[in-house]
Amino acid sequence: MNKHTAFISALVVTTGVALAATAMPASAVTFGFNNIAGGDTVGDQYNSNFSIDVSQSSTNTVLFKFLNTSANSNTSALKQFVFSANPTVSSLLSNMQVNVGNVGTVKFANDITNQNSKIQNLSQSNLVSGWNPIFGGGTDGGNNNSVQSGEVLGVSFNGNYNDVITALKNGNLSVGIHVGSLPNGNSSDTYVTSLSSTQSVPEPATIFGLMAFGMGGLLTKKNGKNAKKEVLPVKITV
Repeated sequence: MNKHTAFISALVVTTGVALAATAMPASAVTFGFNNIAGGDTVGDQYNSNFSIDVSQSSTNTVLFKFLNTSANSNTSALKQFVFSANPTVSSLLSNMQVNVGNVGTVKFANDITNQNSKIQNLSQSNLVSGWNPIFGGGTDGGNNNSVQSGEVLGVSFNGNYNDVITALKNGNLSVGIHVGSLPNGNSSDTYVTSLSSTQSVPEPATIFGLMAFGMGGLLTKKNGKNAKKEVLPVKITV
């Protein structure tokens, strides 16, 4: 293989690596929860202990992971969730599945299955403008099966990942949670998703670094019986 052929082969391989890296789903988009304006204030200081990671688990499947990062494992249990959607995007999600990749002793039930096809009311949701519940679920089997500190509840839907993220960010889709067993007297409160989010994505430098490494290793040629390798210089501009 001559130098030019080696260069073309390396370029094809490393370009494929870069494209594969950029095509991979980015890390989960994380949404926090806000207190409800005009609602109960007893749990206002604990809303930051809860969040949702939203990711694309497979083609046309969106996974919501409900997280509880409370410091005390015996308090602040997430016991209920409800999804609300603007009627213009009411078909955004379908085929809800609960208990998908749970962490801990978490076990939830689908409201539609267990509440006679009726979504359980979310406390204080009457104070949320445009609230229109479409899916919901709650603890199945008592407080031990709620989402306690360090545990995770997974809920999946059929849907377009990008459309779901857009709807969460513009408020057309929102999620409410009811939390109990709060530290201040075993009280409870309700929170709704924030429009802001955080996301960890692959850094361009990492991708181009892989390209540089791959090309540097592949662009070699053998000289004589000892098969000594000569690395050809490759300039990568980021």
